[in-house]
Amino acid sequence: MPVVCIPGVLGACICIIVFTKKQMRSSLNIYLAGLSVFDLVLLTMSLLIYPLMSACLQQGNKGPVCHIFWRSSLFTFPMSLIAQTGSVWTCVAITVDRFLAVKYPLHMRLWCTPHRAFCVLSCITAISIIYKLPSVFELSLDECGRLSATQLRNHPLYIVIYNTYGYVLLLIVIPWLIIIILNVITVNAVRAAYKIRREMRTNTRGEENDRKMTKMATVTIVAFILFNSLAGLNNVIEAFNLRSSGNQDRITFGNLLVCLNR
Repeated sequence: MPVVCIPGVLGACICIIVFTKKQMRSSLNIYLAGLSVFDLVLLTMSLLIYPLMSACLQQGNKGPVCHIFWRSSLFTFPMSLIAQTGSVWTCVAITVDRFLAVKYPLHMRLWCTPHRAFCVLSCITAISIIYKLPSVFELSLDECGRLSATQLRNHPLYIVIYNTYGYVLLLIVIPWLIIIILNVITVNAVRAAYKIRREMRTNTRGEENDRKMTKMATVTIVAFILFNSLAGLNNVIEAFNLRSSGNQDRITFGNLLVCLNR
């Protein structure tokens, strides 16, 4: 995990610096900068969670490393969930931005502005924090200082409504359907437009750059779906209490793919 996360943290920092430069200001770059921030937070939290968890398990759930892991998890666990939620819906925002740019190019300058993108990112961040705020109250330390689930975490209604259907609908079904449907429309529109422009041979530099940006965003979204599919499947299996062989290995590999995607 550190081998994947440390380069990812450095890469996310570079992306934030590049995409926030004045000469790079555009709605797409603002969204990509926001996605890099969420990825930076998620990778940092992963660096604080998984190596400590592994070391704690190797020490038999005792010792100073375990106490550090238990105490830090009260903060790193909800922060990772907030970053994950923000990352998913930022990918939706990127998809919508490219859809509007391709399908309604004449309105793009009005609809897809850096200021509007910043406002959308701010809303995504605020909603992600509010939506995942209950996770702060899912874990606590018992009388021995060990990490334990609270009554909220074990409440049947909370598990069914919030953890199960809330996750499946708001972080998998709805955003992924939007991403897939709009990307299919966008890719087909780009292919058709490129074919017409190639026949007419009247491509302008601006049109070519916009086409390349749309391709880059599409590749980013497709990679997001592919690398997060196993983690999403793992959450569905856990939410509906489905058990299968190799469960722990599948979860570990799924978490690794999520970090690798960042």
